[in-house]
Parts: sequence; C-alpha cells; structure tokens
Amino acid sequence: MEYCQSKRSSVPHTKDKRMAEPLFKRVCQDPGRWLTDNTTYIDPNAVRNTIIHGLSEPLVFRSYLTPRYEGQSSPHWKCMQWDPADWGKLFKETVLKFRIGTRVKEKNLLSAPQWEASCSTANMTFSEFLQWSRGERTCLTSCKQKVNCDDHWAYFDYFYMKDLDLVNQMKGVLDWSLFGYSDRGVKDSTLWIGTPGANTPCHIDTYGCNLVAQVIGRKRWVLFPKSQSQYLSPTRIPYEESSIYSEVGFPCPSLVSHPKLQFSTPYVVTLEPGDVLFVPRQWWHFVENLDFAVSVNTWLELPSDCEERIKESLVMFQVASLCQGVHSLELISSVFNPNMMDVATMTSSEVLKILAHRVFQSSDGRHTSVAEGGDKNATLGGKTSKERETAKQLLLPKDGKSTVDEGVFDVIEWRNDEWCVNHNIERVASMSFSKYMHLVVGCDEEESKMLCVDKEKVRNKTKGVDISEDDSVIQCSQLKLLVDAFTDQRVIDMLKTVIDEKLEIN
Repeated sequence: MEYCQSKRSSVPHTKDKRMAEPLFKRVCQDPGRWLTDNTTYIDPNAVRNTIIHGLSEPLVFRSYLTPRYEGQSSPHWKCMQWDPADWGKLFKETVLKFRIGTRVKEKNLLSAPQWEASCSTANMTFSEFLQWSRGERTCLTSCKQKVNCDDHWAYFDYFYMKDLDLVNQMKGVLDWSLFGYSDRGVKDSTLWIGTPGANTPCHIDTYGCNLVAQVIGRKRWVLFPKSQSQYLSPTRIPYEESSIYSEVGFPCPSLVSHPKLQFSTPYVVTLEPGDVLFVPRQWWHFVENLDFAVSVNTWLELPSDCEERIKESLVMFQVASLCQGVHSLELISSVFNPNMMDVATMTSSEVLKILAHRVFQSSDGRHTSVAEGGDKNATLGGKTSKERETAKQLLLPKDGKSTVDEGVFDVIEWRNDEWCVNHNIERVASMSFSKYMHLVVGCDEEESKMLCVDKEKVRNKTKGVDISEDDSVIQCSQLKLLVDAFTDQRVIDMLKTVIDEKLEIN
C-alpha cells in the first residue's frame, strides 16, 4: 500500500472559543518559521547519549519533522504530509473504540479529572469518527447517550502501531533516527488521535522517558518536575502499574479543591506540527488537544529503569496481597483500576512469578541481572571498563550494531540558551500558576489571582478527614489508608534495605 502526499481538506472544526483557531491554519503554512539556512540538525548520537545520561528538563525540537521547502517531504517522517483521511486508510472499515469526554467550557473550574476509567466509549469506524468530528453526525456511547462534537470530545489513544494490519507495509513512514534511535520506527511507536478537548489526566510515569512527535494540529502540554509532587495531590487510586495520577482537575483546576496547587510553577508548551517534545523521566504531565490532533510517541528505556522496575514490582505485590485480603470483588473493582483485577485474583506465588519475570527480563527480551544497567552513575566516561561497557550496551540498537563512534561521546548543550536558539531547540519555561490560569481560563491576570485562596491559610490548614457512617465508605477509606501505607516511599526504602542486607549475607 502506498501512501501519497495530499493537500489537507475536509477540516474538522470546533466552536469552542478557547480553541477556535481553524485546524491546519499553521500546518506547513511557513515551513521555515523556525528552520533557517544556517540551521543544522544535532548529531543524533549526541541527542541519544544526552537522553540516556542526564537530560533532566523538557525540550522541544521545533520543526524538526517539518520540510524546509514547500512540497519537500521529510525522509524520516513521510506521514507529515498525510491528512486525517490518510490516517484513516490504516484502519479501513475496522470498528474502533473511542474514549468520550465532556468539553470544558470557559471558566468552568474542575474539582477532579475526567478519569479515563469513568469516561464512556463509542464504537466508530475512522471515517465515521471524521464525520462526527466535523459535526456531520452524532454517535451513541456505551451509556446509550447521543453526543456531538460541540459538547464532547473523542480520543483514540494509547494505540500501539505494531497492532496495525498494515504495519509491515509502512516502512519509511516514520522513524526516530534524528534522535539517535534509528532502530525505532512504526513498531515501536504509539498513536494518539483526538478532537479538540481530548485529554489525558495529569500523571507521572515511574520509569522511562518519552519522545512525542506532533503530526497534525496543536497539543498543549502542562508539565511539573517531580519536586512539585506535593502540590498535585498524587494518588495511586485507582491503581495503575508504572503510573501515578494527580487528583487535580486539569485543564481548569479548582483551587478551592486543591489550594496547594497555587504554589506550583507549571511548565507549559504548545506543540505544533513538526515539533518533537522530550518528556524527562518522572515529570508530571497533563496533555490536551487544542485542535483535531494526531501525535505519535515512543517510550525510551533508561539505565535507572531496572531499579524503578523493582520498586514497581514491590508496590504491585503489596497491592495484590492486599486485594487477597478483601473478600468483596465489588469493593475491589470500585477502587482499583481494571488493569489490576486479574492480579487481584492471583495467588501470591503466581504474582511473584510474574514480577520475577518483569524484573529480570529487559524490554528487548535480553536476560539481565538486577545490577546490569542499574547504576545511575554509569556513563560512557565511567572510570571502570565495566561501567563503560554497560553504558555502551545501552546505546546499542536491537540489531547489536553500534551507531556510536567509539571515541566520541558528545552530549548536547541544552543548558546553553544561545546554543539552543541556534539549533531551534526550546527549553520549556515555567510560569506562575496565576499566569497559567490566565492562559487556560481566559480571565485577565488580576481575576486569575483572585481565584487563588489565602496562601497563609493554606500553609496553616490541617487536613481533616470526614468519616461517613456508611460501611462501604468506611471500608474504602480504610482500604485507601492501607494502600497509601503500602506504597509509602519510606516502606519501599525499608524493604530495599532489608533485601540489600540479605543479599550481602548470602
């Protein structure tokens, strides 16, 4: 199957004033808006080396996938020339499941996220989805509700492209070689397609990092470093392996519900077609479509993942053990993520077998020990040959052939602002929370400041617990307290210490 270049047409629309810019208005309108004749791409090996060994803040590689001249396609990203209908050709008449949510209107403050598990779904072919996104039809959700695109959004998210029937015929459509990952392509990428307002709740991924390519439309990312977790009301209920969610209702959070949020300084960036965002390890992020948008991402392994995988396995075992002590499946299903339900019915030995496989097997199937690749301080310039060899292995593609010059291990100078400007790399800037509210709510800055509650009261406020007399509520509260205790970092650190001591004895 050959995918051709085509002019963008049949544009989905939105009536939301906050996202009213027409789709594709900026797409390839000025291919050189960032790239100039003096621009040179960064050495891909240097980018990869920097990601693996210390890139600790979000960066945007502006217009890296956009052709420099009109009519010229990117040799690495031919899909940049596709319109929505071209993406639809991948699915033909297959019925797809879309997550449906309610569009957030101006100045409508949210006390909680639209949890993924609580969203309704709708089954549509891709062509039906495009008609729905243009307002030409309604769709029927799993709750038997008729919805339209003016009041709701639809998201076909988290789709692994390796599951496409046409995956073997898509060679050359996209790859990540510009960032040093020439071994990664369609089979290692995930697809996200949604209408304006479609979003992913704010969360943190406990291991790995992320490269995100914006292909069609605009998408806003709101990021926070891990050091600001205390402001984001983190929770593991519903439990999700490898992720921790925030209870804050982005994009327009209520500070009455989450007053500590006003002390945060979000890092906010809007991705446009051709941009690629690097999301560092363990940064919180909320993501929202501003237009009809298509993006593709790939998750990258890091040397620290081995240790994080062990932590996650401990947490998973603790939660699974807790489930075995709860006899009410209805209670478990009301509290835990559906992904956890199969683990809840397993015996301890079955859970341990799964976790042992996860800990001792790396993502590419290569058998590893706990220590291999787990040393945070191992760099290509390491003092010992073992450290150097371990670090080099992490840079090897899946075919085992090194793409790295044996004698040169450069890193990009992302902390040098002038250097970043010269290479069209943008360091994502932070802003005060009042400025963020001004940006997303639409009120002026003085009004957004008034949304913030008295900071001294927040600092001095003690957290009270309202206990209901209802038995089910009491059980849920007790269950949450137990899970919080099981997943407390101090508990995990203590378990690690005990294990380390036992390993030394043996």
